[in-house]
Amino acid sequence: MTQDKLNIKLVQLLRSLSYALDIAENRYYGHSKRTGYIAYSIARNMDLKEEDIIDIYYASLIHDIGMAGKLSRYTVLEIHHDETLKKQHCTFGYEILDKLPLHDNIKKYVLYHHEKWDGTGPYGLKGDETPLAAQIIHIADYFELSFVRKADIGVEKKDIDTINRWLDSYRNVAFNSYLCDQLLEVIKREKFWLDLKSENIEQALKIIEPGKNIYIDISDLYKISEAFSMLIDSKSRFTYEHSQGVSNITGNFATYLGYNPIMIDKLTIAANLHDIGKFVVPLNILEKPGKLTKGEFDTIKSHVYYTKLILKQIDGIEDIAEWAGNHHEKLNGKGYPEKRDEKNLTREDQIIAFADIYQALTEDRPYRKGMPPIEAIDIMADMAKKGYIDRDMLLDFKHVVL
Repeated sequence: MTQDKLNIKLVQLLRSLSYALDIAENRYYGHSKRTGYIAYSIARNMDLKEEDIIDIYYASLIHDIGMAGKLSRYTVLEIHHDETLKKQHCTFGYEILDKLPLHDNIKKYVLYHHEKWDGTGPYGLKGDETPLAAQIIHIADYFELSFVRKADIGVEKKDIDTINRWLDSYRNVAFNSYLCDQLLEVIKREKFWLDLKSENIEQALKIIEPGKNIYIDISDLYKISEAFSMLIDSKSRFTYEHSQGVSNITGNFATYLGYNPIMIDKLTIAANLHDIGKFVVPLNILEKPGKLTKGEFDTIKSHVYYTKLILKQIDGIEDIAEWAGNHHEKLNGKGYPEKRDEKNLTREDQIIAFADIYQALTEDRPYRKGMPPIEAIDIMADMAKKGYIDRDMLLDFKHVVL
Protein backbone atom coordinates (compact mmCIF):
# COMPACT_ATOMS: atom_id res chain seq x y z
CA MET A 1 0.00 0.00 0.00
CA THR A 2 1.47 3.37 -0.98
CA GLN A 3 1.41 6.30 1.39
CA ASP A 4 -0.53 8.52 -1.00
CA LYS A 5 -3.37 6.15 -1.86
CA LEU A 6 -5.85 4.10 0.11
CA ASN A 7 -8.57 2.05 -1.57
CA ILE A 8 -10.78 -0.12 0.62
CA LYS A 9 -13.55 -2.50 -0.36
CA LEU A 10 -16.73 -1.03 1.09
CA VAL A 11 -18.27 -4.45 1.61
CA GLN A 12 -15.25 -5.58 3.67
CA LEU A 13 -15.54 -2.48 5.82
CA LEU A 14 -19.27 -2.98 6.38
CA ARG A 15 -18.77 -6.67 7.16
CA SER A 16 -16.11 -5.71 9.69
CA LEU A 17 -18.38 -3.12 11.30
CA SER A 18 -21.19 -5.67 11.28
CA TYR A 19 -18.90 -8.01 13.23
CA ALA A 20 -18.18 -5.19 15.70
CA LEU A 21 -21.91 -4.70 16.22
CA ASP A 22 -22.58 -8.42 16.55
CA ILE A 23 -20.02 -8.97 19.32
CA ALA A 24 -21.33 -5.99 21.28
CA GLU A 25 -22.95 -6.31 24.69
CA ASN A 26 -26.45 -7.86 24.65
CA ARG A 27 -26.15 -8.98 21.03
CA TYR A 28 -26.74 -12.38 19.44
CA TYR A 29 -23.52 -13.23 17.65
CA GLY A 30 -23.93 -13.45 13.88
CA HIS A 31 -27.40 -11.89 13.78
CA SER A 32 -26.48 -9.11 11.35
CA LYS A 33 -24.58 -11.37 8.98
CA ARG A 34 -27.32 -13.99 8.91
CA THR A 35 -29.94 -11.28 8.39
CA GLY A 36 -27.82 -10.00 5.51
CA TYR A 37 -27.68 -13.47 3.97
CA ILE A 38 -31.43 -13.98 4.32
CA ALA A 39 -32.28 -10.55 2.89
CA TYR A 40 -29.86 -11.13 0.01
CA SER A 41 -31.41 -14.53 -0.71
CA ILE A 42 -34.93 -13.07 -0.85
CA ALA A 43 -33.84 -10.15 -3.05
CA ARG A 44 -31.96 -12.48 -5.41
CA ASN A 45 -34.98 -14.80 -5.61
CA MET A 46 -37.09 -11.81 -6.64
CA ASP A 47 -34.65 -10.97 -9.46
CA LEU A 48 -34.22 -7.41 -8.27
CA LYS A 49 -31.71 -5.13 -9.95
CA GLU A 50 -28.10 -5.70 -8.92
CA GLU A 51 -27.74 -2.19 -7.48
CA ASP A 52 -30.84 -2.75 -5.35
CA ILE A 53 -29.53 -6.10 -4.12
CA ILE A 54 -26.25 -4.42 -3.13
CA ASP A 55 -28.04 -1.71 -1.16
CA ILE A 56 -30.28 -4.27 0.58
CA TYR A 57 -27.27 -6.37 1.54
CA TYR A 58 -25.30 -3.38 2.81
CA ALA A 59 -28.26 -2.04 4.80
CA SER A 60 -29.04 -5.41 6.36
CA LEU A 61 -25.43 -5.86 7.52
CA ILE A 62 -25.71 -2.69 9.60
CA HIS A 63 -29.47 -2.56 10.17
CA ASP A 64 -29.02 -2.67 13.95
CA ILE A 65 -26.33 0.00 14.16
CA GLY A 66 -28.76 2.04 16.27
CA MET A 67 -28.57 -0.63 18.99
CA ALA A 68 -24.95 0.22 19.70
CA GLY A 69 -23.82 3.15 21.76
CA LYS A 70 -26.47 4.60 24.03
CA LEU A 71 -28.95 1.73 23.44
CA SER A 72 -26.44 -1.06 24.06
CA ARG A 73 -27.87 -1.71 27.54
CA TYR A 74 -30.92 -3.35 25.89
CA THR A 75 -31.05 -6.80 24.32
CA VAL A 76 -32.26 -7.44 20.77
CA LEU A 77 -35.47 -9.01 22.05
CA GLU A 78 -36.14 -6.13 24.45
CA ILE A 79 -35.93 -3.68 21.56
CA HIS A 80 -38.01 -5.86 19.24
CA HIS A 81 -40.79 -6.05 21.83
CA ASP A 82 -40.89 -2.36 22.77
CA GLU A 83 -42.31 0.09 20.22
CA THR A 84 -40.58 3.09 21.79
CA LEU A 85 -37.17 1.39 21.75
CA LYS A 86 -37.75 0.23 18.18
CA LYS A 87 -38.28 3.78 17.01
CA GLN A 88 -35.32 5.05 19.03
CA HIS A 89 -32.93 2.50 17.58
CA CYS A 90 -34.16 3.09 14.01
CA THR A 91 -33.83 6.85 14.44
CA PHE A 92 -30.42 6.67 16.10
CA GLY A 93 -29.23 4.28 13.39
CA TYR A 94 -30.32 6.71 10.71
CA GLU A 95 -28.58 9.60 12.47
CA ILE A 96 -25.30 7.68 12.56
CA LEU A 97 -25.61 6.50 8.95
CA ASP A 98 -26.44 10.02 7.81
CA LYS A 99 -22.84 10.89 8.62
CA LEU A 100 -21.49 8.07 6.43
CA PRO A 101 -20.72 8.22 2.71
CA LEU A 102 -23.46 5.71 1.82
CA HIS A 103 -26.42 5.90 -0.55
CA ASP A 104 -29.42 7.70 0.91
CA ASN A 105 -31.42 4.55 0.12
CA ILE A 106 -29.36 2.51 2.59
CA LYS A 107 -30.01 5.02 5.37
CA LYS A 108 -33.73 5.04 4.56
CA TYR A 109 -33.94 1.25 4.61
CA VAL A 110 -32.39 1.16 8.10
CA LEU A 111 -34.76 3.89 9.31
CA TYR A 112 -37.84 1.96 8.19
CA HIS A 113 -36.80 -1.66 8.75
CA HIS A 114 -39.33 -2.11 11.59
CA GLU A 115 -42.38 -0.82 9.69
CA LYS A 116 -45.32 -3.25 9.49
CA TRP A 117 -47.57 -3.92 6.51
CA ASP A 118 -50.69 -2.91 8.45
CA GLY A 119 -49.24 0.47 9.45
CA THR A 120 -48.65 -0.25 13.14
CA GLY A 121 -44.86 0.14 12.98
CA PRO A 122 -42.79 2.90 14.62
CA TYR A 123 -43.43 5.48 11.88
CA GLY A 124 -46.92 4.35 10.88
CA LEU A 125 -46.06 3.63 7.24
CA LYS A 126 -48.66 1.30 5.70
CA GLY A 127 -48.32 -1.21 2.86
CA ASP A 128 -46.02 -0.09 0.07
CA GLU A 129 -45.41 3.26 1.74
CA THR A 130 -42.49 1.36 3.27
CA PRO A 131 -39.68 0.85 0.72
CA LEU A 132 -39.59 -2.73 -0.57
CA ALA A 133 -35.97 -3.11 0.57
CA ALA A 134 -36.90 -2.14 4.12
CA GLN A 135 -39.72 -4.70 4.03
CA ILE A 136 -37.25 -7.38 2.94
CA ILE A 137 -34.87 -6.51 5.78
CA HIS A 138 -37.79 -6.54 8.22
CA ILE A 139 -38.91 -10.06 7.37
CA ALA A 140 -35.30 -11.30 7.24
CA ASP A 141 -34.58 -9.76 10.65
CA TYR A 142 -37.61 -11.32 12.36
CA PHE A 143 -37.15 -14.68 10.66
CA GLU A 144 -33.53 -14.82 11.83
CA LEU A 145 -34.52 -14.06 15.43
CA SER A 146 -37.52 -16.40 15.43
CA PHE A 147 -36.04 -19.45 13.69
CA VAL A 148 -32.44 -19.29 12.50
CA ARG A 149 -30.92 -18.21 15.81
CA LYS A 150 -32.85 -20.91 17.64
CA ALA A 151 -31.94 -23.57 15.12
CA ASP A 152 -28.27 -22.61 15.35
CA ILE A 153 -28.16 -23.20 19.11
CA GLY A 154 -30.21 -26.38 18.94
CA VAL A 155 -33.42 -25.16 20.59
CA GLU A 156 -35.50 -25.69 17.50
CA LYS A 157 -34.83 -27.68 14.32
CA LYS A 158 -35.81 -26.63 10.84
CA ASP A 159 -39.54 -27.17 10.42
CA ILE A 160 -41.06 -25.77 7.22
CA ASP A 161 -44.62 -26.40 8.39
CA THR A 162 -44.04 -24.41 11.60
CA ILE A 163 -42.43 -21.59 9.64
CA ASN A 164 -45.38 -21.62 7.24
CA ARG A 165 -47.84 -21.28 10.12
CA TRP A 166 -45.72 -18.49 11.59
CA LEU A 167 -45.74 -16.61 8.29
CA ASP A 168 -49.50 -17.13 7.86
CA SER A 169 -50.10 -15.47 11.23
CA TYR A 170 -48.20 -12.38 10.02
CA ARG A 171 -49.39 -12.21 6.37
CA ASN A 172 -50.64 -8.72 5.53
CA VAL A 173 -50.19 -7.81 9.19
CA ALA A 174 -46.46 -7.50 9.79
CA PHE A 175 -45.30 -8.65 6.34
CA ASN A 176 -46.43 -8.36 2.74
CA SER A 177 -47.98 -11.70 1.70
CA TYR A 178 -45.84 -11.76 -1.45
CA LEU A 179 -42.63 -11.52 0.62
CA CYS A 180 -43.86 -14.38 2.80
CA ASP A 181 -44.14 -16.51 -0.35
CA GLN A 182 -40.66 -15.45 -1.47
CA LEU A 183 -39.17 -16.48 1.87
CA LEU A 184 -40.96 -19.83 1.70
CA GLU A 185 -39.37 -20.50 -1.68
CA VAL A 186 -35.92 -19.65 -0.37
CA ILE A 187 -36.07 -21.81 2.77
CA LYS A 188 -36.91 -24.95 0.80
CA ARG A 189 -33.31 -25.07 -0.42
CA GLU A 190 -30.94 -27.18 1.64
CA LYS A 191 -28.10 -24.83 0.73
CA PHE A 192 -29.89 -21.96 2.47
CA TRP A 193 -29.82 -23.73 5.84
CA LEU A 194 -26.30 -25.05 5.42
CA ASP A 195 -24.98 -21.59 4.55
CA LEU A 196 -26.59 -20.14 7.68
CA LYS A 197 -24.81 -22.54 10.05
CA SER A 198 -22.41 -20.64 12.32
CA GLU A 199 -19.41 -22.50 10.94
CA ASN A 200 -20.38 -21.74 7.32
CA ILE A 201 -21.89 -18.23 7.27
CA GLU A 202 -18.61 -16.30 6.98
CA GLN A 203 -17.42 -18.24 3.92
CA ALA A 204 -20.92 -18.28 2.42
CA LEU A 205 -21.05 -14.48 2.56
CA LYS A 206 -17.65 -14.17 0.90
CA ILE A 207 -18.90 -16.34 -1.97
CA ILE A 208 -22.25 -14.61 -2.59
CA GLU A 209 -21.25 -11.12 -1.54
CA PRO A 210 -22.56 -8.45 -3.93
CA GLY A 211 -20.76 -5.16 -4.57
CA LYS A 212 -17.26 -6.60 -4.24
CA ASN A 213 -15.78 -4.02 -6.60
CA ILE A 214 -17.10 -0.92 -4.82
CA TYR A 215 -14.27 0.96 -3.13
CA ILE A 216 -13.95 3.93 -0.82
CA ASP A 217 -10.98 6.26 -0.39
CA ILE A 218 -9.27 7.69 2.66
CA SER A 219 -11.67 10.64 2.79
CA ASP A 220 -14.68 8.31 3.06
CA LEU A 221 -12.89 6.13 5.62
CA TYR A 222 -12.18 9.26 7.66
CA LYS A 223 -15.89 10.14 7.72
CA ILE A 224 -16.83 6.59 8.69
CA SER A 225 -14.26 6.55 11.49
CA GLU A 226 -15.61 9.85 12.85
CA ALA A 227 -19.17 8.50 12.92
CA PHE A 228 -18.09 5.31 14.67
CA SER A 229 -16.05 7.26 17.21
CA MET A 230 -19.28 9.03 18.17
CA LEU A 231 -21.06 5.68 18.41
CA ILE A 232 -18.28 4.23 20.58
CA ASP A 233 -18.23 7.24 22.87
CA SER A 234 -22.01 7.37 23.26
CA LYS A 235 -22.09 4.01 25.03
CA SER A 236 -21.25 5.59 28.40
CA ARG A 237 -21.48 9.09 29.81
CA PHE A 238 -17.92 8.58 31.08
CA THR A 239 -16.51 7.86 27.63
CA TYR A 240 -18.44 10.72 26.03
CA GLU A 241 -16.10 12.36 23.49
CA HIS A 242 -13.11 10.21 24.59
CA SER A 243 -12.35 8.91 21.08
CA GLN A 244 -12.88 12.35 19.58
CA GLY A 245 -10.49 13.81 22.15
CA VAL A 246 -7.85 11.18 21.37
CA SER A 247 -8.38 11.89 17.67
CA ASN A 248 -7.87 15.65 18.08
CA ILE A 249 -4.71 15.19 20.14
CA THR A 250 -3.36 12.60 17.69
CA GLY A 251 -3.89 14.91 14.73
CA ASN A 252 -2.17 17.79 16.49
CA PHE A 253 0.72 15.63 17.69
CA ALA A 254 1.28 14.06 14.27
CA THR A 255 1.24 17.51 12.68
CA TYR A 256 3.78 18.80 15.22
CA LEU A 257 6.03 15.80 14.47
CA GLY A 258 6.00 16.68 10.76
CA TYR A 259 3.99 13.82 9.26
CA ASN A 260 2.56 14.30 5.79
CA PRO A 261 -1.22 14.89 5.38
CA ILE A 262 -2.01 11.29 4.39
CA MET A 263 -0.24 9.89 7.45
CA ILE A 264 -1.95 12.44 9.68
CA ASP A 265 -5.32 11.31 8.31
CA LYS A 266 -4.44 7.64 8.82
CA LEU A 267 -3.28 8.21 12.38
CA THR A 268 -6.42 10.20 13.12
CA ILE A 269 -8.56 7.37 11.72
CA ALA A 270 -6.71 4.93 14.00
CA ALA A 271 -7.42 7.24 16.93
CA ASN A 272 -11.11 7.45 16.04
CA LEU A 273 -11.35 3.66 16.02
CA HIS A 274 -8.89 2.76 18.78
CA ASP A 275 -11.68 1.84 21.22
CA ILE A 276 -14.06 0.12 18.79
CA GLY A 277 -13.41 -3.07 20.76
CA LYS A 278 -15.17 -1.50 23.75
CA PHE A 279 -18.47 -2.57 22.18
CA VAL A 280 -17.83 -5.91 23.93
CA VAL A 281 -17.38 -4.39 27.39
CA PRO A 282 -20.58 -4.36 29.51
CA LEU A 283 -21.80 -0.95 30.59
CA ASN A 284 -21.83 -1.95 34.27
CA ILE A 285 -18.06 -2.47 34.05
CA LEU A 286 -17.39 0.72 32.10
CA GLU A 287 -19.34 2.75 34.65
CA LYS A 288 -18.39 0.88 37.83
CA PRO A 289 -17.58 3.54 40.46
CA GLY A 290 -15.40 1.26 42.62
CA LYS A 291 -12.33 -0.85 42.04
CA LEU A 292 -12.63 -3.45 39.29
CA THR A 293 -12.22 -7.13 40.07
CA LYS A 294 -9.51 -9.03 38.21
CA GLY A 295 -12.15 -10.57 35.94
CA GLU A 296 -13.68 -7.18 35.20
CA PHE A 297 -10.28 -5.69 34.44
CA ASP A 298 -9.52 -8.63 32.13
CA THR A 299 -12.77 -7.83 30.29
CA ILE A 300 -11.72 -4.17 29.97
CA LYS A 301 -8.29 -5.21 28.69
CA SER A 302 -9.83 -7.43 26.02
CA HIS A 303 -11.12 -4.39 24.13
CA VAL A 304 -7.80 -3.78 22.39
CA TYR A 305 -7.71 -7.38 21.21
CA TYR A 306 -11.13 -6.88 19.63
CA THR A 307 -10.16 -3.52 18.15
CA LYS A 308 -7.39 -5.18 16.17
CA LEU A 309 -9.53 -8.24 15.33
CA ILE A 310 -12.26 -6.01 13.89
CA LEU A 311 -9.98 -3.75 11.87
CA LYS A 312 -7.72 -6.55 10.57
CA GLN A 313 -10.67 -7.86 8.56
CA ILE A 314 -10.28 -4.92 6.17
CA ASP A 315 -7.59 -5.26 3.51
CA GLY A 316 -5.50 -2.13 3.06
CA ILE A 317 -5.58 -0.71 6.58
CA GLU A 318 -3.25 -3.16 8.30
CA ASP A 319 -1.09 -0.34 9.63
CA ILE A 320 -4.11 1.56 10.98
CA ALA A 321 -5.28 -1.64 12.69
CA GLU A 322 -1.87 -2.04 14.34
CA TRP A 323 -1.72 1.55 15.61
CA ALA A 324 -5.29 1.38 16.93
CA GLY A 325 -4.82 -2.00 18.60
CA ASN A 326 -1.44 -1.29 20.22
CA HIS A 327 -2.42 1.72 22.30
CA HIS A 328 -2.12 -0.15 25.61
CA GLU A 329 1.23 -1.77 24.82
CA LYS A 330 4.29 -0.41 26.69
CA LEU A 331 7.93 -0.03 25.68
CA ASN A 332 9.03 -2.15 28.66
CA GLY A 333 6.76 -5.05 27.67
CA LYS A 334 4.32 -4.53 30.55
CA GLY A 335 1.35 -3.51 28.43
CA TYR A 336 -1.41 -5.61 26.88
CA PRO A 337 -2.72 -7.67 25.14
CA GLU A 338 0.41 -8.89 23.32
CA LYS A 339 3.17 -7.81 25.75
CA ARG A 340 5.02 -6.02 22.95
CA ASP A 341 8.10 -3.97 23.76
CA GLU A 342 10.33 -1.29 22.24
CA LYS A 343 11.65 -3.75 19.64
CA ASN A 344 8.24 -4.12 17.97
CA LEU A 345 6.38 -0.92 18.80
CA THR A 346 6.50 1.98 16.35
CA ARG A 347 6.45 5.73 16.84
CA GLU A 348 2.94 5.67 15.36
CA ASP A 349 1.84 3.20 18.06
CA GLN A 350 3.23 5.59 20.65
CA ILE A 351 1.42 8.60 19.20
CA ILE A 352 -1.97 6.92 19.75
CA ALA A 353 -0.87 5.69 23.19
CA PHE A 354 0.24 9.18 24.30
CA ALA A 355 -3.04 10.72 23.16
CA ASP A 356 -5.09 7.99 24.87
CA ILE A 357 -3.23 8.24 28.19
CA TYR A 358 -3.47 12.03 28.32
CA GLN A 359 -7.14 12.11 27.33
CA ALA A 360 -8.01 9.43 29.90
CA LEU A 361 -6.18 11.29 32.68
CA THR A 362 -7.80 14.64 31.94
CA GLU A 363 -11.40 13.47 31.52
CA ASP A 364 -13.89 12.53 34.24
CA ARG A 365 -14.19 8.85 35.10
CA PRO A 366 -16.69 6.99 37.37
CA TYR A 367 -14.14 6.89 40.21
CA ARG A 368 -12.50 10.36 39.88
CA LYS A 369 -12.61 13.80 38.32
CA GLY A 370 -10.38 14.65 35.38
CA MET A 371 -6.90 15.94 36.22
CA PRO A 372 -5.44 19.34 35.26
CA PRO A 373 -3.14 19.09 32.20
CA ILE A 374 0.08 19.72 34.12
CA GLU A 375 -0.77 16.96 36.63
CA ALA A 376 -1.46 14.53 33.78
CA ILE A 377 1.91 15.37 32.22
CA ASP A 378 3.63 14.75 35.58
CA ILE A 379 2.08 11.27 35.70
CA MET A 380 3.19 10.62 32.13
CA ALA A 381 6.72 11.79 33.05
CA ASP A 382 6.75 9.16 35.79
CA MET A 383 5.60 6.57 33.25
CA ALA A 384 8.48 7.60 30.98
CA LYS A 385 10.98 7.14 33.82
CA LYS A 386 9.68 3.62 34.37
CA GLY A 387 10.05 2.79 30.69
CA TYR A 388 6.36 2.62 29.78
CA ILE A 389 6.45 5.41 27.19
CA ASP A 390 9.15 7.25 25.25
CA ARG A 391 10.84 10.05 27.21
CA ASP A 392 11.94 12.06 24.15
CA MET A 393 8.48 11.91 22.60
CA LEU A 394 7.02 13.21 25.85
CA LEU A 395 9.06 16.40 25.48
CA ASP A 396 7.42 16.99 22.07
CA PHE A 397 4.02 16.00 23.40
CA LYS A 398 4.18 18.64 26.15
CA HIS A 399 4.50 21.33 23.48
CA VAL A 400 1.27 20.10 21.90
CA VAL A 401 -1.00 19.87 24.95
CA LEU A 402 0.36 22.50 27.39
